Amino acid sequence: MIKNKEEIIKEKVNKAADIISSYVNEMDKLSETKEFTIDNIEKLWVKLDKDTSKIYKETSREIIAQMDEREIIRSKKANILRKG
Repeated sequence: MIKNKEEIIKEKVNKAADIISSYVNEMDKLSETKEFTIDNIEKLWVKLDKDTSKIYKETSREIIAQMDEREIIRSKKANILRKG
């Protein structure tokens, strides 16, 4: 069971929304300039990808940290006994 699941969800949703909002605003500003080129659009895409990937990794680490390690260990032991 994941402790603080709802808090983690809210925090990550807010972070993702901020990143997407920033991306859209940056794209909007860029679209009004002569710098609106494929290269600069791709740079924004790469930044968006990196920023969202960080959230996914951070989320996974936090979820694992909130889990009851005893349950994970018990589960692992049960799998080993079934295989062995």
